Amino acid sequence: MKRFVIIIFALTISFIGFAQQPTHSIEYEYHNVGVFNPEWEIYHSLNPKKFEHITGYYREELAKIIFNAVSSKQVKIYDQRKREISIDTVLNRIIEFEKREFGHTLKKDSVFKFIYPYISTYSFEEFVKYDFKTLSLEKTIKAYCPTLVRYKSFTDTKVDTVRLELFWIFPQDEVEEEDSKKNKEIKDDYFNIPDTVISLQPLKYPVQNPYTTSLFYKAKNKDASIVRADGSKFNAPKEVDDLFILKSTVYIENEETGVEEKKEVTSDIIPEDITHIRLGELWSINRNNLQIKKQVKYIIPLYIYDDKGFRQLGIRIR
Repeated sequence: MKRFVIIIFALTISFIGFAQQPTHSIEYEYHNVGVFNPEWEIYHSLNPKKFEHITGYYREELAKIIFNAVSSKQVKIYDQRKREISIDTVLNRIIEFEKREFGHTLKKDSVFKFIYPYISTYSFEEFVKYDFKTLSLEKTIKAYCPTLVRYKSFTDTKVDTVRLELFWIFPQDEVEEEDSKKNKEIKDDYFNIPDTVISLQPLKYPVQNPYTTSLFYKAKNKDASIVRADGSKFNAPKEVDDLFILKSTVYIENEETGVEEKKEVTSDIIPEDITHIRLGELWSINRNNLQIKKQVKYIIPLYIYDDKGFRQLGIRIR
């Protein structure tokens, strides 16, 4: 009898612990975000109905804001190990890079103007907060690095690029310095980028399971926040259900005739299959301390990575 009571007590405690688990989790991550991707421009493979990445003006304006603050020494720059470096060091590296890779000779006073269009990737070090109930994401950026990306060739069969990470910025340090000066006017000077920035976010254990399980629950219950991947509404509930069934064609040899026969095989997509999500984000940057803020506008779940890349589940969470 005592053993039975102990087992019931243990199960009760376990259930209470599960029921009271936090509704969110925070991860600390590094990842790259491309703000210019020729494949999306040429083929519109993600969303043919909407132009979704930083267009030329905003992409170059973002780079100009960063380099203006850095060159005027409003903001310090570092290598990845947070050792402070000078702007001259960066300029010399760019000049050497262009000479080595393309045979170009750049003068120091023309380097910035030349590279603005090629600042098309940013490496981020950030905290990501996942809310398991609402599926919302919040991002806090600790540091980032603008990266020079130069295309040697871009075709259907081959994309040949060379990259140069320029410097790291730790905006929180600049914010803390501003706080000590009590300068409210500088804090509010943000440049907003209205274009949607598309990024890829891996879902890591233990975030993946509760997050994607909640995703499946919302989708299958036809939550109002679930729409098509292109942002349009579903015409019928069954269209949502069909997305969770994976259909494939296999060829099976008939033992009697020896002839291969085509057969369609179906299987269910389960929460554990969703290992990455594609995010649509809106960015803004403080012109003075270079703090970048991200607002996640939508999420597209991805599954199965093969030689063709990720497949989209077909839903967008708003």
